[in-house]
Amino acid sequence: MAQSMADDIRDKEAGAKKIVASAREEAARIQAAARAVAEQSVKDAKQKAHRSFRDQTKQAEAEAANKAVETVNKGRGAADGFYASGKSKVSGIADWLVKEVMTAYGNS
Repeated sequence: MAQSMADDIRDKEAGAKKIVASAREEAARIQAAARAVAEQSVKDAKQKAHRSFRDQTKQAEAEAANKAVETVNKGRGAADGFYASGKSKVSGIADWLVKEVMTAYGNS
């Protein structure tokens, strides 16, 4: 009976070792899968952040280009208005300047 009890204990210990080894293998598989999922999540997050940054940059560049066009158009309008407002004065000033020069230096 002692022998059969010792054999029974050895059998149970061998079974327990197999269960522990199997559990360790399963834990290693689960850990590897979790690590792969985590790495993929990090990769996806980085790609998403890069895409978002690129899209925001493109949008900011487009807005800046539109703002630049608006600014140039406003400047052109202001320059045209300034030119138009001074255009009528130019002929009068030119006539006065010609008369002054002719008076000072003659008709040669």
